[in-house]
Amino acid sequence: MSMTTLVILQFVGIFAAYTGLTVLLPAVMFRRVLRGRRLSEQFLMCYTFGNFYIINIVFAVQLLHISNFQTLVLLTVVLSVLIWSRVNRISLRKLIIKNAEACRKLLQGSMGIKGALYRVWQKFIRMLKYAISFFYREVVCNTLQWILAGAIAAALFWVYGRQLILTYGYRASDIPVHLNWINQMSRGNLFVSGVYPFGFHCMVYYLHTVFQVDTYVILCLFYLVQVFFIHVVLLAMLKMLCRSLYFPYAGVLVYILGSFWVRQTYSRFGASLPQEFGMIFVIPSIYFLIRFFQTEKENLKTKETKLTLGCFAIAFSLTLAIHFYGTMIAGLCCIGIAVGYVFRFLNKEYFRRIMMTGIISVFLAVLPMAIAFAGGTPLQGSLGWGLSVINGGNSDTKQEEKNIQEEKNIDIQNMTIEEIAASLNGDTESTGNAGNAAVQSQTNTPVITEAPNPSLSEKVGEIPEKIKNVWNMMAQRLREFIINLPEKWCAYAVLTGIGVLILLGLVFIIFRRTAYGEMLMSAGFCMGILTLLLCAGNLGLPVLMDPARCSIYYAYLLVAVLTLLGDGILYLIFMPRILRVIRNAAALGLTVITVAGMIHQDLIKTPDFLSGYVSNGALTCLTNIIRENEDKTWTIVSANDETQMGLDHGWHYEIITFLRKLEKMDKDTKVIIPTKNVYFFIEKIPLDYSVVYSGSGQSISKKGASQNLPNVGGISMYQGEGRWILMSRMYYWAQAFMEKYPNDMKVYYESEDFICYVMPQNMYHQYNFAIDYGYNQVQTQEAINS
Repeated sequence: MSMTTLVILQFVGIFAAYTGLTVLLPAVMFRRVLRGRRLSEQFLMCYTFGNFYIINIVFAVQLLHISNFQTLVLLTVVLSVLIWSRVNRISLRKLIIKNAEACRKLLQGSMGIKGALYRVWQKFIRMLKYAISFFYREVVCNTLQWILAGAIAAALFWVYGRQLILTYGYRASDIPVHLNWINQMSRGNLFVSGVYPFGFHCMVYYLHTVFQVDTYVILCLFYLVQVFFIHVVLLAMLKMLCRSLYFPYAGVLVYILGSFWVRQTYSRFGASLPQEFGMIFVIPSIYFLIRFFQTEKENLKTKETKLTLGCFAIAFSLTLAIHFYGTMIAGLCCIGIAVGYVFRFLNKEYFRRIMMTGIISVFLAVLPMAIAFAGGTPLQGSLGWGLSVINGGNSDTKQEEKNIQEEKNIDIQNMTIEEIAASLNGDTESTGNAGNAAVQSQTNTPVITEAPNPSLSEKVGEIPEKIKNVWNMMAQRLREFIINLPEKWCAYAVLTGIGVLILLGLVFIIFRRTAYGEMLMSAGFCMGILTLLLCAGNLGLPVLMDPARCSIYYAYLLVAVLTLLGDGILYLIFMPRILRVIRNAAALGLTVITVAGMIHQDLIKTPDFLSGYVSNGALTCLTNIIRENEDKTWTIVSANDETQMGLDHGWHYEIITFLRKLEKMDKDTKVIIPTKNVYFFIEKIPLDYSVVYSGSGQSISKKGASQNLPNVGGISMYQGEGRWILMSRMYYWAQAFMEKYPNDMKVYYESEDFICYVMPQNMYHQYNFAIDYGYNQVQTQEAINS
């Protein structure tokens, strides 16, 4: 089986397992509650609960230190059955008695095999009829919508899915860290590096443990699952909020295909990362909060309202359980929604319920982390920083600016008044002339006068200019971080669109379409607040999030806002119910025209599919090694990545350790690797590993091998030029060792940029890998004695 075929099959398995757990299982458990709802709402409710359910099952067994395949499966099944029976009002006792009675009759012969099979057949027929009815109602009757949904799936594969078969490895430098944390969960060590939002890690751990898929495989492929649900959740919310059937598809297709987005707004979608996984649940948080505020006051005590608030609590808690950046965005959006529904928000009945729900949601997310923290586990570094930012501490940008300023500042405390004056005047004379400066200071010291305070009329007169400057600055930030087009008007159009959306909401309120109007206003206020977040540094506000990270959320939610703006304009033009068909036809036409125009104008994304962290050859070799060898019978000698990748199956020996032992070796130096097979991973064209240098992309060479070994720690030795030196050294060592043992050491795999050697060993006669390969400094006996 080719590696490409294997990767596709692995992805299909991971996608099916994840979707089954987070969508299909909750759909069965909550069948009675979901009945009669629109499919999009059913999906949002099931998906939100499904992730919450699995993540907290993992937290529970991990904190109890009983986590394994058996406990995860048992707890999942038992809780699922209990919830299913309670929600659907099915008595488990009566069900067990009924089935036991049927078994007794079958064993006693009072019921024949044909009778039992007939009952099973009838049950199957009822389920089949329900499936056919569901398919006809949701698919056949909405064929055009499913065609557009298929177009979205095709667009996702075209933009992001091709990476699956072109680049087998991961595309983010922090994947090995997350891989290590998940591997440690398999060994009972939750929060091994400190308390951190572990929702993403819990989900990957569950898939690894229950479905027996290697963690490194999930982290390499799960990115496409994330990307799929990021866009499907957006589509589901827009379908619930928009009045036209087809406009939501236009918004999502523009977001997927548009090359006019700045690359950083979607570049991280090519990697399986907690931030992007947590980003999925910002949308359900927004939707369920809007849904709550659209509830009339007399319906606040109904079960439906409690269900809506419960879904909001779960969705918001997931943002915090997975990544606190998502919580910041969801929290700011909640503020925008509260402004849009300000009169209901300030009403005691609404306010009390939403505040209590918010407290519960935070409690649900924090509880597992609080338990671990109370048990003595410290906070992980980035979480501590995040909390300091929320509390008003320095952001990383401010801290950097502060450090630079401290380096540039003059030590005023140790300077005289004269020296301060000289520095203010730009005096560059040495301190040896301080005496002359002291004499001159009595006559030349500048007189500092305070400028008169501007009058009220002057301040009022400056307001239009300040507004213009802020407006231009915001447009510039949008061009820098969001819109990748040379035309300046696009950024101004976005800002104008946000304002128009708020005004459009007011228009609908005047026309007594209050629920729809307040929803549009809420969306506008949400985007306005996020614009302030994006421009916080320039406005003198606390920088809660780096603009580059903020841009990912901003572009995502901007698509929703602009889609709602377009839907609102269409609805305003074709508001009467009798014109609904025309409205939908216009939306469909605009969708087709928009996508066709993007293709015609060559505005389609062309993302790269390269991994600067692990080569296809390394992933291919690792996969084959695991399949061909028994566990713990092999060792890979390579850079750092395979340390965690093959942790459950074999051993790893780092290149830097190997080469340092060969440096300055003598006749007593031994490098023994006691496994049946030893594999050496060498990159013929070394990867940069996120650090570009003048020789990036060059092949290994004798020049590289003749350089000194990198004298740095951590990952730095495997980055940039250091990686080129190490790989060059390893290649010439392998050539020398193969020349010494030509019948034993073989080439296991080779491509244009990668080569792997294998050395089989007799466990009773193991090789000493310490040899003089021409580039290490071998110590002679005379040198040692001297």
